[in-house]
Amino acid sequence: MAKKILFICDKNECTSFGRLTLNLAKAVSSEYEVHVLWLKTPKFFPNSGAGLAKDSATGLAAGDFTSHELWAGSLYTGFFSFRSPLKKLVCEIEPDVVFFIRPELGFLVPVANCALKSCKRSDGKTVMFVHDTFAETLYPGSMKFRLLNLFYIRDCVKANSFVYNSCWTRDQAATHFGPKMSEAPGSVIGCPIDSDLFCKPATPISNDEKKAFRRKNGMRNFYGMCLNVSLDEPRKNIDTYLELARLRPDVAFVRVGKVSERITEIINVKKLYNVFHFERFNAEQLREFYRHADLIVYPSLLEGFGLPPIEAIACGTPALCAATSAVKENLEGVCPLIDPPTDAEAFAKVVDRVIAGESIVNEKAAAELLDRCSMESFSKRVLETLA
Repeated sequence: MAKKILFICDKNECTSFGRLTLNLAKAVSSEYEVHVLWLKTPKFFPNSGAGLAKDSATGLAAGDFTSHELWAGSLYTGFFSFRSPLKKLVCEIEPDVVFFIRPELGFLVPVANCALKSCKRSDGKTVMFVHDTFAETLYPGSMKFRLLNLFYIRDCVKANSFVYNSCWTRDQAATHFGPKMSEAPGSVIGCPIDSDLFCKPATPISNDEKKAFRRKNGMRNFYGMCLNVSLDEPRKNIDTYLELARLRPDVAFVRVGKVSERITEIINVKKLYNVFHFERFNAEQLREFYRHADLIVYPSLLEGFGLPPIEAIACGTPALCAATSAVKENLEGVCPLIDPPTDAEAFAKVVDRVIAGESIVNEKAAAELLDRCSMESFSKRVLETLA
């Protein structure tokens, strides 16, 4: 009889956590009967009738696993309403593993532990994926994040074991949660990229093709294009990216992510006519921007992993990043890393080198990185961890 695993995720398939869930489902599908519980709220699942279609990035379709769902008005009301249905579902499935996608779902770990005991799965275990730094450590002045830690995240330490996306995150988690996490079973499994989607084109893209791509997307009379993919959070260090745009007005600076009032004000004050925003991309559109950019600039101060620069490198586009957190762990020796990460002048000098045609990526080190981030390598690490 095949072993069973239940993944629990509260984000849709288009978010990073939703796609991580699908990647994990694919990673273990050869050895487990896979179930996925989607904790649905209107914020992340606005179309209640939408089902999971074939996913080009993972190769998964709805028929490749059993999908379950629980609805709540928000995660806040779900704090109470998700508990009883989850216990019932665990008792029905009797999984060998209940796998939580992120610490914010930690409030449900004791529920799963109790359910596993109720269905006499004494060997059943709960696993928590610790993926990033912790909101209340990033924004200590925010009451919202303090409450989030107190009521939602705190109980994640009651999982039987833990997986991490980087050594940096594992060390941060050990410091934050203490012995209950640091002394528990756990391993670093990383994150995968879809090498079928994010890959170099069959024929290298010429400068003329890049120029035509810029014109097509409203960027005219620029000598090159820099790309940034991120949210507007303090840790993403968007201010440095915008200052870099001010320093190089003849280069188009594209940002993929929502535009906040704060960013709009900076753009207006600095008169940044070379900054372009695109809020919503599907994976194929993002790939084309990766491929046609001269480089991706990623000045983030804190990252649990940092996928965008790795995806860009997979597409044949160089990356320029800050020498911080897991970004440094993954990319040191692969591409230039700037320290301190707020030094816009240092970023600008490397941008000039790339626009002039200089290669800044260590191809051997990049190939090794992409191999570690392949689905094959990821699957092997996940299965070894669950064994």
